[in-house]
Amino acid sequence: MVNERLVLGTAGLGGVWGKVDPHQSVLTILSALESGIAAIDTAPAYGDAESYLGQALQQWRGGVPVISSKAGRLKSYAADEAYYDFTDRAMAESLENSLRTIGIPSLDILFLHDPHAIPETEAERIICRLIKFREQGLTKRLGVGGNWPSWLKVYLDAGVFDVVMEFNRLNASNVTALQDSLPYCLSRNIQYYAASPLNMGLLGRSIGSFKQMRPEWLPADALEIAVRLEQIAVKHRLTLPAMAHRFLLSLPYDFNIVLGPSNISELTASIENFNQGKLPEIIQAEILNCSNG
Repeated sequence: MVNERLVLGTAGLGGVWGKVDPHQSVLTILSALESGIAAIDTAPAYGDAESYLGQALQQWRGGVPVISSKAGRLKSYAADEAYYDFTDRAMAESLENSLRTIGIPSLDILFLHDPHAIPETEAERIICRLIKFREQGLTKRLGVGGNWPSWLKVYLDAGVFDVVMEFNRLNASNVTALQDSLPYCLSRNIQYYAASPLNMGLLGRSIGSFKQMRPEWLPADALEIAVRLEQIAVKHRLTLPAMAHRFLLSLPYDFNIVLGPSNISELTASIENFNQGKLPEIIQAEILNCSNG
């Protein structure tokens, strides 16, 4: 099933992209589980997402999903506000609070959140602490949660991490990961999570507003690529989000896709897109030609 490749991301549901209805966020999580999505990713930094996940799991009577959370980045209600504490005590308290809030004895995956924010001189201590969490049975696996700095590769080479999650590096407008991190991970049996399949809304509902006023985080050339992709979608009578989602399904690699809905309608639309299956080869080739420049 296609949905088995999907991971429900909860940043939007937790309120970091704007105010949410708590009841609707819980219902969205339940709807994802009912649709066959078997993995959920959350984090202390995702507003109230861990709380909503805990509430949903109390109501859920089906199979237990794979649950991942993160350590290092602190709670906030805005995606562009980042606060960090990578001290041993803070990470231990964060993990303890995550388990209590979600209502589970251990995580399936504990991600190191935003490793680029870690001074390289602190890396060994922090990673040793993560390994200790795994030895204590507080998490089954360890992951890298965010685009990783070059110094982290030695730990990946050593087999410390089981999962890598990157954002905005594998989608219809940016296929950088196809040249480096994805084949690297696959060659070492490291599970790969591709987050932001719509490139932070660029390939979705936000493209119109981004064309009117490009946000600072979005490079001009990325916006130009998205506009060309929009033209390809129109030509083939597809919506841009549907084309972008199906593009990922059409890649001949084994990886997971992290969705980022803010409500149940966005979740439903995304699932419908994926259930349409792979793109015809001619459209896939046009997208790759466009995203490769």
